[in-house]
Amino acid sequence: MRHLRARRPVLVLAALWWLLYNDHTGLARIGLLAALLHESGHVLAWAAITRTLPVLRFSTGGIGLDTSRAVLGRCQTFFLALAGPAVNLGACAVTLAALQHRASYWGYFFAAANLVLGGFNMLPFGPLDGRQMLAALRRRPGPVCNSRSNGLQ
Repeated sequence: MRHLRARRPVLVLAALWWLLYNDHTGLARIGLLAALLHESGHVLAWAAITRTLPVLRFSTGGIGLDTSRAVLGRCQTFFLALAGPAVNLGACAVTLAALQHRASYWGYFFAAANLVLGGFNMLPFGPLDGRQMLAALRRRPGPVCNSRSNGLQ
């Protein structure tokens, strides 16, 4: 499968934000915002691990990071895969907490979209994050996460 690559993820994420802002249908905006949060979690984790911005790849299955050139350790791979679902589950929790003070259907839709997207990506199938985390756990034990390393081995 051929992928379109974006070497400027900040511009792509900004363009996605603009599209979300101008979508007046509602539910598509909420779902895409959840997906944007998910990928932003991966981008932030990549930047924290490697101290560089990632290359994004686009396919019919969605947006993903191009990690083909990086050699990441067990812990870095696990952390990178966990970052997207963790952001979604965190957004769900924060939204549900905020809804205790002022409830709205849109808030519940946003919480549900984040819960479904984060939970779905935790499944250990195909290119999903759950499979990446499981593969990282199954790899031979290497060095424990080293806070002094630059993330690349």
